Amino acid sequence: MAEKETQQTKIDVNKQEKLKEQVTTQNRDDKLQQAEPTELRKQLSNKNSDYVFRLQKELEEQGKLGSADASKRVDELLADLVVAQHHGKPASTFYGMSPKIKAADMLKPKKKTAADIPFWQYAVDSALLYIAIFVGLFGVIALFTTNQKENSQMGILTLVSVGAAMGVFMTKYNDWVMPAGKQQKIPWGKLILGFAGLLLGLFVWIWLVSLPVLQPINPVLPAMGNIIIAVLAYGIRWFFRRHFQIVGSVFTPKPKDK
Repeated sequence: MAEKETQQTKIDVNKQEKLKEQVTTQNRDDKLQQAEPTELRKQLSNKNSDYVFRLQKELEEQGKLGSADASKRVDELLADLVVAQHHGKPASTFYGMSPKIKAADMLKPKKKTAADIPFWQYAVDSALLYIAIFVGLFGVIALFTTNQKENSQMGILTLVSVGAAMGVFMTKYNDWVMPAGKQQKIPWGKLILGFAGLLLGLFVWIWLVSLPVLQPINPVLPAMGNIIIAVLAYGIRWFFRRHFQIVGSVFTPKPKDK
């Protein structure tokens, strides 16, 4: 019995020592991440120091960078390099590539992903798309409405504002359905309440902007007027997406894993 207790004690001591060692290592790594580049360079091994020197030269030659700019790019790597070095991984092993190839990889333009695009850009993109769809649809319907009395068209202010509201809401809806990071359950309660709130808000808004007193700023445009505005909205969206390099859309959202 005493022998078993002694063995258990030794196991517990070993576990505590290993845990203590892990904490010490983690604390050291955390401090290295906060260290200044000049201090980190002093801690580089001869092999890593040579790798960093050649990497900086390759950045200057391949990227046509000045010495200061190339040095800044290298400084961003130093903390991870020193941490890997303490764990027995030299730079060539850590990156798995030569300084020449690593420099080319660093200089290669980063491909934009959904995670890089802020919410407001997606919201504007979606709002313009819904405006084009709503206004264009009513314009097409008006083309086939020969009797003006049967034309139950909404005013242009109503169509534009409803389209914009739907675009912003659907962008937020996609964020709820496909949250960034780990997979989460779809918040159905939030979605149902959100849709109910949106519909109520739209009905109230449509009623307000349809009041006769607002008719001067909310006229019912002829069919071609609506179609022209829809084409303009879609054209603005095209330039907006191209300028900000937006990927995906409200109809084909992309996961925002980080």
